Amino acid sequence: MHYPSSNLSSFITYSTMANFSDLPREIRDMIWPLVLRDNHPGVHIFGHYDENKKGMAEGRSLMHGNLFSGILSEPSPDRYFNSLDKDRKNENISTYLIDGAMWNTCKESRLAIEKHFSQYEWPVDGLRRFLRRDTREWRPYPYWLVFQVPSTGYFEGGSPHYLTVFPRRDLFIFQFDKLDGIDWHFVGSRPTRGELRPSWRRLQHIAIEYDPQWGDEISASPFLWDRPNFSKLMDAAFELKDCEKLWFIDRTLKRRKNAPAFEERSECHETLNAFYARDRRFLEIDCGLTSHRRYWSFRRRRRPDDEKLKNWEYVKPVDDTSSRDGSSSIDFVRQLEESIREEHNNGNKIKTGCFSFRERKFHCNIGLLGWEEL
Repeated sequence: MHYPSSNLSSFITYSTMANFSDLPREIRDMIWPLVLRDNHPGVHIFGHYDENKKGMAEGRSLMHGNLFSGILSEPSPDRYFNSLDKDRKNENISTYLIDGAMWNTCKESRLAIEKHFSQYEWPVDGLRRFLRRDTREWRPYPYWLVFQVPSTGYFEGGSPHYLTVFPRRDLFIFQFDKLDGIDWHFVGSRPTRGELRPSWRRLQHIAIEYDPQWGDEISASPFLWDRPNFSKLMDAAFELKDCEKLWFIDRTLKRRKNAPAFEERSECHETLNAFYARDRRFLEIDCGLTSHRRYWSFRRRRRPDDEKLKNWEYVKPVDDTSSRDGSSSIDFVRQLEESIREEHNNGNKIKTGCFSFRERKFHCNIGLLGWEEL
């Protein structure tokens, strides 16, 4: 598989650029495109900003205007994914680091990346026609117009570390210590009426890491009040109603090396099933879940393909001293989707004020991701 960006970008430093300007311009123009990230849906990992950790690796807040200031930060080294190279320490595998080197190395590299992203023009005219439509006529948001439109932010502190993402195409992994710490409504809310410029809002693919304790929780009791984390994740699905999918990443499920080639779908935000980090890609595990927002019933759930599930193997973490010999994530996401769909069909209401209620009618889809080495 051709994925050179993650390798080349790791060597782009001021010291290695010392003699780069001596090369002919034609050669330099050929090299820059090789450093950029490939045209795949990316992976971006963020932690929860903690003011008490200022000055630490994870203490820099993400800035995008005032949108995420004081909310998201660089991920903590303690939460890094395990390195696939035994001779290298664990690193941040986010795709934004690939382009980050281009933004910060030199003037020529910045011009090269600005030129690269300028080809994805923001469709102002198309969105203006959408916003001026007859409001009595419902029309879906034209995601196809903005599917490949990037947005740029930076981490504060010292020299700004710029990062570029595709909000509607990339996967955003939030590594928060507690589910209570995530303001799902803010993350998944719509932009204000009249907004025409690109924004980090309308993130379509949001992910959190699966915790095996959640599986223990649902096996211990059939009642929601005895499943606090399960209930919070149900709430998240309804709060993220404007997003396409809430993904759960299972670090212990790895695609087998002898598995057939994975069939990627990357035509639009609704069908995405593969996301590329720097050293691995996260792939959807077919659990038999409903694929789109539609009226759900037990009859409409797809039967999981057992042959496809055999393409995944359980990799027990080194520090796991439990007696687990497999992952509970597949059963967990099935039960979670079932509970969400049942509540949707029942039209349950939640209290939002003294005399006001809101129906839990709309929600995002649920998905499970395993991983594979690049």
